[in-house]
Amino acid sequence: MIIKKVCYCVILCLCCLTALAQETHFTQQYANKLYLNPAFAGLNHSWSATLTHRNQWPALNGSFVTNQFAADYRLENSKSAINLVVHQDRAGVGGLQKLQATAGYAYHTALTDKWAMSVGLQASVASLSINYDNLVFGDQLSDNGQIALTSAEAARFEPRSYASFAVGGLFYADQFWLGLKVANLNRPAYGFEEKTRLPLDFLVNAGYKFYARSYEERGQLFELSFTPSATYIQQNNFRRVDLGLHTIYTPLTLGIIYKGIPVVTGTNQDQALSVIAGLQLEGFKVGFSHDIGLSGLSKQVGGANEITLAFEHLEINNLFGSRRGRKINRSIPCPAF
Repeated sequence: MIIKKVCYCVILCLCCLTALAQETHFTQQYANKLYLNPAFAGLNHSWSATLTHRNQWPALNGSFVTNQFAADYRLENSKSAINLVVHQDRAGVGGLQKLQATAGYAYHTALTDKWAMSVGLQASVASLSINYDNLVFGDQLSDNGQIALTSAEAARFEPRSYASFAVGGLFYADQFWLGLKVANLNRPAYGFEEKTRLPLDFLVNAGYKFYARSYEERGQLFELSFTPSATYIQQNNFRRVDLGLHTIYTPLTLGIIYKGIPVVTGTNQDQALSVIAGLQLEGFKVGFSHDIGLSGLSKQVGGANEITLAFEHLEINNLFGSRRGRKINRSIPCPAF
């Protein structure tokens, strides 16, 4: 049937567009700090391990699914930390898959009694492949709407790999932070028959935490705080700003983010309103977020759902170090989700 043929074509086109233009942008970006900026490695804890699942555009028959595992470890009695990120994307029913492994290093140091800095480097190896079992070719479609099981099309797209590098930096104090990440420094070429060079990817994020109430009891910090934040993303001709507000009432975190504010007037892009709820206990945190599509494709095919589980080993002396004048491994005030 004509409608079914059109639907398959649209889905395949969406897969191609995603492969060429879309990097994963987590709603719970601060629960996925190592993906956001390699300079976050080793801040606020001795080690951590995080699992994230994101399901984007769930109304499609074959949504865009991302799974990620991230871990970092601060080297004992040093200003250094290492990290590892394994990232998997599956783009719709078209079967385009990306598997990426990343290793990184971060270095922290104090600049003054109030300000600290962290810089990080990451190296990644990614592999692109296509699952032909989920693809439908033209010679499989018949006039009566039936779909044949086999196709004469040759499965000629072998998996392709490429390497990329990223650098990031953070400046932060007790209540403020400013970060910058630049990815694809080597402009790697990727693709199957025709190769495309990945453009430089810039990401700037900043925020300020306002404490309404804060106190320490039995080695644990309790707070009521409000944290406005902003994220600016630029890749090639694509520019976007996300504005958010997080409220922490220990141990609960609630957040709202307006995603997709166009920087260039007249830019037609997806816009969504995201809501976040997170629970942070000693050594464990869990977060859930939902994106509500406001315009663009997200409004038509659903927003996104995201869940994060994280395990952390905290050291009290380092967790409250910024308020005690400690100059190494100071606490950064960004939200947990």
